[in-house]
Amino acid sequence: MKNCTTCGNQIQSSARQCPYCEQPQAIVSREPKPMPKPKAKRTIVTVNLEEGRPFVEDALRRMDRQFYEARLGGTAVVRLIHGYGSSGTGGAIKQAVRTELEAALRHGTIKHYVSGEDYQHSAIGRNLRSRFSELKECLRTDQGNPGITLVEV
Repeated sequence: MKNCTTCGNQIQSSARQCPYCEQPQAIVSREPKPMPKPKAKRTIVTVNLEEGRPFVEDALRRMDRQFYEARLGGTAVVRLIHGYGSSGTGGAIKQAVRTELEAALRHGTIKHYVSGEDYQHSAIGRNLRSRFSELKECLRTDQGNPGITLVEV
């Protein structure tokens, strides 16, 4: 039994129309509604710190914000694109990012990081690839790339 949505009288659960006020009724399903699927966690997120050509301080703030959001969202690895400078010898954002990552590693706010230059042959790079298979998909573009750094948060 259910109550009519218009007059409030009790009517059959299967009734499409109230016999008292003759108003149409919604059919009540006896099957429980399926629970929504939880959103899949992203294991790896890519952040382009060069986007919009920011000042170094703005790029570092973006990096810190992405680390915070990654921890909250359960993301394990942040792939930073910081560029390598137009001369190829190291841009200001790249140098500042690496300095900040060293400090974060010392303070324990990140677990590991590996530069693109060392990614293919380093123990940290091999460890990350073995634990996070998604990283193998971009190995060809990431290995030896001085414009990226992978960070385990």
